[in-house]
Amino acid sequence: MLRILQEVDNLVDLFSLAVVNRAAYKALKSHELPLIKSTLWKMSPAAWELRELSEVRWDKAPYTGGQSLAATLYIRHCTMDLINHAQIKFLLYDHARFILREDTLSAMRDGRSARAVEIDEAIWRVWTFCHLFGNHKNRENDYIGQVRWLRGDCFGDGDEHRDLPVVCATTPDPKDFNTVLFSPPSGFAAGNRGPLSETQLRDMIEIWMAMASLLDFLRDETALARRFGVFEGLEILEGDRMLERRALRAWLDYILTLGPTAVLSLVPLGPRLPKESIFSRANSYGWTKWTPPVSRTDENGFFVGVVSELLAAMQTRERREKAQQFRI
Repeated sequence: MLRILQEVDNLVDLFSLAVVNRAAYKALKSHELPLIKSTLWKMSPAAWELRELSEVRWDKAPYTGGQSLAATLYIRHCTMDLINHAQIKFLLYDHARFILREDTLSAMRDGRSARAVEIDEAIWRVWTFCHLFGNHKNRENDYIGQVRWLRGDCFGDGDEHRDLPVVCATTPDPKDFNTVLFSPPSGFAAGNRGPLSETQLRDMIEIWMAMASLLDFLRDETALARRFGVFEGLEILEGDRMLERRALRAWLDYILTLGPTAVLSLVPLGPRLPKESIFSRANSYGWTKWTPPVSRTDENGFFVGVVSELLAAMQTRERREKAQQFRI
């Protein structure tokens, strides 16, 4: 019976099959967490990675009830991930249509197509990138770690420190802790299943730009930003419109680094939500206590900068290969 459960490729079927008879239920409960995780991997490697990167170590949690409770907590958080993912997709479809390509919109309407799977994975990957490298992790400038992740350089069991910086085996400088490679989390880059392709990278940029567009209607709300503490500690004189707008834009960029769920939390209804309530909510979450990221342009900002450089390198390599073939 266990072998049959191991062949299931989605969570709904897994739990439906488990209640068919006593043997199936017993097999599930005896191997619940591994079965859930392996099934999630089949559904979406990128979703599996995001959950694997969770701060909680599900399989090592010291809870009374052991495996059963760990599996219950895992599936609870996994379910919330899936709900948030669906809500993010609906939000983008409803309020970022002018950013998204027509084939992307069609894929969002038809959740069963191959293209729909690609868009779903792009959303998961943007989410994971922010989880690993966002401002809250102080890794927004961890360029090497970001490139390693985008190239799918994962670290399996037994080789966690393979090909890592020398500092990992020596006494570290405080700044070295800001690279994810200092101690790569379990599952790092595994969901990418190797280097991301040009199409996959462009899909991620499209999702990122669509997410950013959801916050555009807040860019001139400097009075509300000051009222709710966004400018606190920045030494910006009230009435200095240029600096206020620049700081507000930097803060919105900071919110983006927190990931899709941060955007969803602030603007769950898109621009229809009262602007005052958005800033109030951000303040209640502690997001107005922030450190401005390094000043960048749109072209070399967080996420877009490193992905654009990878795309440029891929195109350069492709041109060289074509030139070599022509010479031959």
